[in-house]
Amino acid sequence: EVVGPFTIAGLLGQGGMGEVVLARDKRLNRKVAIKRLKEELGASRRAAQRFLTEAQSVAALNHFNIVQIYEFGRDADGPLLVLEYVSGGSLLDRLKEGKLEVEDAISITCQLCDALAVAHQKGIIHRDIKPSNVLISVGKDVRPGLKLTDFGSAHAIRPDLESHDEESLVGTATYMPPEQIRGKIRDSGPWTDLYSIGVLAWVFT
Repeated sequence: EVVGPFTIAGLLGQGGMGEVVLARDKRLNRKVAIKRLKEELGASRRAAQRFLTEAQSVAALNHFNIVQIYEFGRDADGPLLVLEYVSGGSLLDRLKEGKLEVEDAISITCQLCDALAVAHQKGIIHRDIKPSNVLISVGKDVRPGLKLTDFGSAHAIRPDLESHDEESLVGTATYMPPEQIRGKIRDSGPWTDLYSIGVLAWVFT
């Protein structure tokens, strides 16, 4: 399959709202990850709004531990995001191999806190911190580390960014703080992500 200048190579993953595929940008000769909405959500105004929120949130952030966005566009099937491709799989894949060493768990937690500090300074709350949304970067030309991804549930408290206006339950229940489980979006803040980081750190060990 070819989408504009991108040649699709295969499926990387699927979630509740869409799928992520591996592609090659023929113009720059590099691998990218393309995120698209599920076909049945292509006409959903709410889904499109969340997609736009994700694009704007990631575009507002520039940090090694946050996946970068290259393009935001649309094809015949709906909107799509062209994102940085991270080759090492997810933290969820790593945890399936067993618990982490304490030193690794501390390093991961610190890197995620660094990424979230940047996001919070920009007025962006992630609201869906979990192992599958943490990617591992590897390779001889890539500095080892983690990359936070999937800002589809993000809540922007900056006035110049789009966000959800309605009370809504988004995220993953296992890692949610109480106010998020209650769907009280206006109660969200940096503490929302810090709670999830604490749960994640407990899962590591």
